[in-house]
Amino acid sequence: MDSFKEIYSAYKHRVYFFVAKYVPDEEDIEEIVQDIFMHVWKYASQNNSGSQNEALIFKAAKQEISHFYRKRKMIFVPLEDSQEIDAEENSDIEKKLLQEDQLKKIEVLLEQVPERSREFFIKNKIQNLSLFTIAQENDISKTAVEKHVNKVLKFLKTNLNFF
Repeated sequence: MDSFKEIYSAYKHRVYFFVAKYVPDEEDIEEIVQDIFMHVWKYASQNNSGSQNEALIFKAAKQEISHFYRKRKMIFVPLEDSQEIDAEENSDIEKKLLQEDQLKKIEVLLEQVPERSREFFIKNKIQNLSLFTIAQENDISKTAVEKHVNKVLKFLKTNLNFF
């Protein structure tokens, strides 16, 4: 159980952002991420190393995204399966890798901020919920939510060099 918690904590944001690259709807993303970690729950207990867990997680992610598109009769083509890659596509891939690297840094930094601030930041900046909506859900003022979000933004800006 503890090893699953560690895996979940280490990968939850990366998996979320990975799925979000391919699936536009928030509810679908959350459902797919849940399915991925259910799959991991079943198979990660076989004493896998960290790299094996990562491979399992992202293989499960690709499978769940494919399953999602199959259910909706759409076509999903993973980035690494494309056959013809020209210079422009290489540039796009490099940009995506840079973005993924930056997202990993952000994920690590987000683990360092207080849970409530992180929750408000994710709801506002990733899930696009308004400050007012978050304030109502948590029975606090809009200004308080704004302070939490700004505190996280300031922390990220001071610890990342690309803002």
